[in-house]
Amino acid sequence: MTGRRRGGCLCGAVRFETAGEPLRVDLCHCRICQKATGQPFFARAVLPASQVMLEGEVAWFASTPGFERGFCPSCGTTLFARRNGGDRLSVAIGTFDEPDALTPQAQVWASRRLPWLARLDDDLPAWPEFPA
Repeated sequence: MTGRRRGGCLCGAVRFETAGEPLRVDLCHCRICQKATGQPFFARAVLPASQVMLEGEVAWFASTPGFERGFCPSCGTTLFARRNGGDRLSVAIGTFDEPDALTPQAQVWASRRLPWLARLDDDLPAWPEFPA
């Protein structure tokens, strides 16, 4: 099957492999995703849950009624999101071993998009590594 991709958490205690292409790849700007990831948006690949194979223990947190977030209980890396009883799993793009292989094609909750995100492509100072 095409679209095999591997990934995992920061400490390596949780690893996963996906099979097949995502149903969609998008950025969610909702306030819950901002809080859950600690980021201005949740960059995610949405796949059928049956196409995601897990290795290791994932802890789940009920972030809102009917919705939960999966994370590594050792290092705290946000890995997944899913609706209770749903058949789809959102996988955080940054947790793939090759995150540049997936490009978001849409944005949801754009009404909550932080205004300064539009400035990231301008002339802000940029360093190739951490500045000295």
